[in-house]
Amino acid sequence: MADWTISLHDKTIKTFPITEGQTVTIGRGKECDISIDNTAISRHHLTLVLKSGIYFVTDPGSTNGTFVNGKRINYDEPISENDTVEFGKFSMQANLGEEAVEQLGSSASPDFMDMNDETIFITKKQPQTQKKQFKPKKQGNQLAVIQGSATPPELSLAGATSVKIGKDPSCDIVVSGWFVSKAQCYIIKRDSKFFLVPQSSWAGTFINREKVKSERQLRPGDIIRIKNSQIRFE
Repeated sequence: MADWTISLHDKTIKTFPITEGQTVTIGRGKECDISIDNTAISRHHLTLVLKSGIYFVTDPGSTNGTFVNGKRINYDEPISENDTVEFGKFSMQANLGEEAVEQLGSSASPDFMDMNDETIFITKKQPQTQKKQFKPKKQGNQLAVIQGSATPPELSLAGATSVKIGKDPSCDIVVSGWFVSKAQCYIIKRDSKFFLVPQSSWAGTFINREKVKSERQLRPGDIIRIKNSQIRFE
């Protein structure tokens, strides 16, 4: 697995490793694994976890938010080593093929701190913007709703590294129904293949009538069922 680097204005301030099952906390608080003394960073701003070979970034409710490829996250968000995580004025990316230059347990060097820049705070809650409707392409994988009221009815997977499905309006595919979780499951692209990663839910997530309890590779023609909605992987 790759090491990760935290940067400020293209200057590296911290490079750290993460191993399977490990959780790394990042924030202004001294109790965090990586402590960054900057007013744009919350005391416990975000968490990076490596679970079953998949990275998950979580924002527990920071003031300025955490963004993945420019999109603000609200819950656990699966990411790949090609994604960019932004928080405050900082960015975090996988450092592929390079060794870690620092270990966990120390604060970020003050030499790189942006103390003189003005910090602009944004509100914790932002108005919901209209979700972009994706148009499927003639070639490449896609998800198609074949039963139920899930929206949008079709979603192209071209260029996607992760897709979130659930009841929350921020999901890429929104599925309504009793006991459907805000984040019901994720579809992750890894090594040119797509995998379904179920999340904890009373409703359950099924592939071809079989309840999925762990990561499962998707194959063309597979039917994903969540309550009364059925979504075909093509």
